[in-house]
Order: sequence, then structure tokens, then C-alpha cells
Amino acid sequence: MPGAMRLRGVDSEGRVRLNIRRDEMVASARLKLRFTLSPSLLPELSHLKVLLNDQLVQTVVLSKDRLGQPQVVEMDVDPAYFVDFNRLRFQFIGHYTLECEDPEHSSLWAEISPESTLVLGLRPLPLRAELDVLPAPFFDERDSRPVDVPFVHASQPSMGQLKAAGSLASWLGALAAYRGNRFSVFANELPPRDAIVIATNDNRPDFLRELPPVDQPTLSMMAHPHKPGALLLLVLGSDDEQVQRAADALVLGRAALSGQSMRVRQLDYPPLRKAYDAPRWITTERAVQLGELVERPEDLQVRGSTLNEELRIAARMPPDLFAWDSRGVPLSLQYQYTPTVSSDQGLLSISINDQFLKSYPLLASEEMRNKTGTVMLPFGSDDLYKGRSDVRIPAFMVGGDNQLQFSFQIPTTKMGRCRSIQPVVLQAGVDPQSTLDLTSFHHYIAMPSMAAFANSGFPFTRHADLSQTSVVLPSRPTTADVQLYLTALARMAAATGYPGTRFKLLAPAQLDQAGDTDILLISEGDRDGLLQRWSADLPALVAAGKRSVQPMERAMNAFSDLFRMKPAHADVTERGQALLEGDGPLAAVLGMQSPLRSGRSVVALSASDAPAMALLAGSLNDAGKVQAFHGDLTLLRGDAIESFRVKPTYYVGALPWWKRLWFHLHSSPGWLALAGILAGLLLTALVHGALRARARRRLDGGHD
Repeated sequence: MPGAMRLRGVDSEGRVRLNIRRDEMVASARLKLRFTLSPSLLPELSHLKVLLNDQLVQTVVLSKDRLGQPQVVEMDVDPAYFVDFNRLRFQFIGHYTLECEDPEHSSLWAEISPESTLVLGLRPLPLRAELDVLPAPFFDERDSRPVDVPFVHASQPSMGQLKAAGSLASWLGALAAYRGNRFSVFANELPPRDAIVIATNDNRPDFLRELPPVDQPTLSMMAHPHKPGALLLLVLGSDDEQVQRAADALVLGRAALSGQSMRVRQLDYPPLRKAYDAPRWITTERAVQLGELVERPEDLQVRGSTLNEELRIAARMPPDLFAWDSRGVPLSLQYQYTPTVSSDQGLLSISINDQFLKSYPLLASEEMRNKTGTVMLPFGSDDLYKGRSDVRIPAFMVGGDNQLQFSFQIPTTKMGRCRSIQPVVLQAGVDPQSTLDLTSFHHYIAMPSMAAFANSGFPFTRHADLSQTSVVLPSRPTTADVQLYLTALARMAAATGYPGTRFKLLAPAQLDQAGDTDILLISEGDRDGLLQRWSADLPALVAAGKRSVQPMERAMNAFSDLFRMKPAHADVTERGQALLEGDGPLAAVLGMQSPLRSGRSVVALSASDAPAMALLAGSLNDAGKVQAFHGDLTLLRGDAIESFRVKPTYYVGALPWWKRLWFHLHSSPGWLALAGILAGLLLTALVHGALRARARRRLDGGHD
């Protein structure tokens, strides 16, 4: 739970969803419930019911002296109650008087602490060693934890094998979505768990030496030789090209998976993805219905005697939407609700990213249908009313990864003291045909932008298949390099919802092949000297034992204070960079315009050592830390994160010429003032010339 569960009223409930993986079975379960009940309750009439999948687990009743104080109750849960998708429900029944009472009285409350725990004893259910179980055991939609997958290769994998591993990591990242990912890499070593093994005939781990060579791209599933119940996915080929083809066949869903092993005789790749067509991004080519942004229609509906649940809709947008002169994002909202006698005292509140946006009053009768500019019509045969309103979401409230929130508040109908009516089961919801419209927006953004990269993988994710991306690894990548490389690709796929398989994987010596692409550079230190070669354009440089940062006073002071470093002999390089030395892991995410092609970008993920590389990989999966990424330089050490804007910006994207001119004039007051002066002088000259001509005509006419 994101916070405490607060239950209010005579009869209210809350729920927590819990899923069980397909390869596990619950053998035992014990709930440790932490909660508090209102001190004003009548203990003989009030209680808290705990249910799992509508099966009663226990009814909790407290004595008067325990009310109002935090309580801990432990209870066993029958394992037979568990299924794949479970719902743990808490139902609060509260009364504060023996006489007539207000069902919504302020004294009627219960609070469930998020510190409550459910301890499960799980028994493994071995899966068949066949390909049709994929993506299990590596990903299970029932499991909300981060995807955690080991990759196994020979002592020194080739670039082709690492390319295949990147495609597979991207596939798992797209499946994992919000869950995040963790990848571990084993060289010529088999972990005691499920793992993915990538090998060619001539470059394979020792434990596969007895496996017959293959002559075609091959996918195989085999039982783990040392861990009963664990499975190994083998991605095999006679050479690197075949290994890549086997991985792509799995990732792109082009293989009918069945049996223990299959060969990929032919692979037809799909067409290249167009810019900004990522499945999880809202398109700018047409208005998008909110029903397209949820998995199930019921995700847009709430129901109950009190409407406590908030509707949340994920709305991921391209991070480079140009909103400088925009009135906001148009939301054409349609909603419906159960009308009651007192619903005209209710509200529909709209928020985005937990920031309040607007609220609309709900109406109680058809006679008020045109009040406040909201149209209200009967909705179908279930006596729901339907409202329609146009909302503008301010551009400054919108980011790449957004969440729309809708909350209905319909008060209980009160008939006066000791008078009441039977509680009504209320229904409310957002119509799936409501639309978000981004068609008026252009794509134009100031770069480098570490915020755009960390939140959406931009600029690489502009093409969801990464066809405009080159990834550069050191000539002899370490395990830490490979793990960060896999994490970065998986996070990009999580942002787009599509596995990136079309990227180029290059060594520093092959950099000329990057051509007209955006470059993601990953390196523990700067062993190949590539960052040093570009240091004049970089905002910082992190190498083994030394770190340098451009001479910007704010950045220098914060950098030294944050990371407890001192200038090394007060050295200043010829380029004007200050060299700093310090102990402990230090990581940096930095951006620059590509030295190879104007308008293209370079993002470098660099760190002083392997622990710092692991810190960087973990931070990319931490939604809280990602919010601190911005500018062209982000520095990380432990839990401390600081971002800076050191180098000048450049722009990528396209705008109409007149809008681009007006935007850049506004961004430069001096040029704007000069343009105003020139326009004034030109206008003065034109007016002066026109008056002179008119005077001349009058004088000539008088002479005649």
C-alpha cells in the first residue's frame, strides 16, 4: 500500500491485491495486522472483518480499553483460500451509539497500517522444461517484484553475444514495465537458479562443452543440472549472427514456441518503427481515448456505498512536446455517476501527478442540466447520469510519465435526526471515450536533458526499436559494464513497451560506424580514453581515482560539499577543468551533443569503480531517484544525487520557422530588444516616407 488504509463510515472496506507466481504454491500464510480503531466506538457492536477472496479469515473485536490505540493481531490464513490473483479485503463495521446515528459520523473510522505483513510459506511448483512456458520463469505477470534474471556467457563474450543479451534484456524490460529489473552476469559460471545462457559453438561456458554443436539458430529449455526445479534457457548458434537471430526470434514473437528445443530456419524482421510510435506513448497524430490507456474497462469505474477509491490512469507522453506557447493539453472528459438527492453537493476532482487540477460539481436533478456549463444526460437504462466537460491540463504540470487521477465524492443522503433511508450502492466512472489530444503539439526540446533520459530513455526511445541508437561498450567490458548496459536497455523498453533490437553495439575502435545515430556510452572509468578525447565537450569526467568538472561555481561548491572531495594539488587543466580526487564510489550520468553529427546526442553512464556502476544501475530503477535527474550532469554517491546545467544547450526536433524564431527571440532578451528597435526604426521609416510623399503631393497640387 502507498500509505495507511483509512476506512470511514458505518460500513466501509479497503483491499490489497496479492498475486502468486505460477511456479509457486502457498503452503502456509500468517497475517500480522497492525491497525487502530476509533476510541469512540461501541465495542459490542463494532468490529473489523478480514477476508481473502471473499472467504472470512477472522473477525477482530476489541475491548473498550484497547480502542484508539495501535494494535497488532496475528492470524493464520488457510492456504486453500489462495489462487493466482488474490484480494485481501478489510471490512470495517462501526457504531458509536445505540440510538439513531449518522452513518458518516467523524467518530466512525479505522486505520490499517502499511507496516502490516503477510508472511507466505511457498512451495515450488516445477515448470516443464519446454519453451511454451516462456516468459516464465524469468517473468511472471502475477509477480509485482522487479524482474531479476541472471545471464550466463563464456569467460569473454563477443560483441555479438552481448548484442543478443541486450535484445533479451530489452524484451524482459518491456514485460516488466513498472516493476523494474535487476540483471546479474556470470562468466563461465552457473548460478543456482533459473538463468539465460548465451553461447556459440566456439565460445560457450564449460558446463555446455558436452552439448552437441548447432548449425542453425536454436532455442532450448533444459533443467538446471545442479538446482532441482530450476530451468535454463539456451540461446545458441554456430556464430554470433545466428545467436542474435535466435534471440530476436524469441523477442519479436516470430517463433511458435513449443517443445524442448526449436531451430529458427527463417526470421522475417518487422518494418522499422516510426518516430514516436512507442506502444506506451500517447500519439500526437490523433486524439487518444482514455479507454486505450487502461488494461480493463473496470479500471475506469468505482462502486460502493461510499466511493473511496481513486481512479488512476497512466498517461505517458513523449518528453519532447513543445508546450512553450501552449494553452495546455486538451482533455475532453465524459463521466457518469449515480444521481442521489444530495449528489448536487458532490464533486468530481481531477488531479495529475498528485497535483490538484480542477473540480466539477455533480448535479442532483435533470432540471439543473445546464448549470455551470456542464451537460447532464440520462445514461442508459441504469439511471446513471452523464456529464461532459472540456479541461485544459497546464503544460507545466505535464511530464513524460504522468498519472491522471479522478476522485468522486458523493455525500450520504441525510434525512434529519433519526431519519434515514436504505444506503444506495453508488456507481461512478470515467467514460472510456473521453480523449486526450496532443495533435497540436510539435516535438522540440532543449538538450542534453538527463530528465528526459532517466524518465523516458530519450532521445534513444524516439524510435522504440532503437534503430537510431548506437551503444558503445569498452573494448574489454567488465561484468559491471555489462550489467549496467542490460539495465539501461531494459529501462528504455519499459518506457516504450517495445523491445529494442535494432541498436548497434560497438567497441570504441568502431565508433565511426555510429554515423547518424544517438550514442549511449557505458564505461567503468575511461579505460579506452574515449571520454578523455571528448572532454572539451563533456560537463564532467569520471575516471579511476580522478574526477573533473567544468569550472562553474555552483557546481564546484556543491560537488565538493556533496562528495567530500578536495582539489588535487589545486590543479586546473588547460581546458579549464578542475581535477578532484576522492575515495568511495562515484557515478555520473552526463550528456553532450555528438561530436560525430550535429543534432545527435551522446549520453554517457560512467563511474569510478564497479560498486558505483551498480549504484547507477539501481538508481535508474528507482522512481524516487530518477526525479532528481536533470540538466546535462547528474552525480551520484550513495543516496546523494545532485544535478547541474554546465554546458550550453542545443535543440532537437522541428518547429515552424516563425514559431522557432519567436521562441528563440523570447529566450534572448537582448536579441528581442534589438529586433524591437529594428522593427520600430523600420516602421518609423515607412511612416516618415509615406508622410513625405503625401506632403509632396499636396505641395505639388497647391502649386498647380
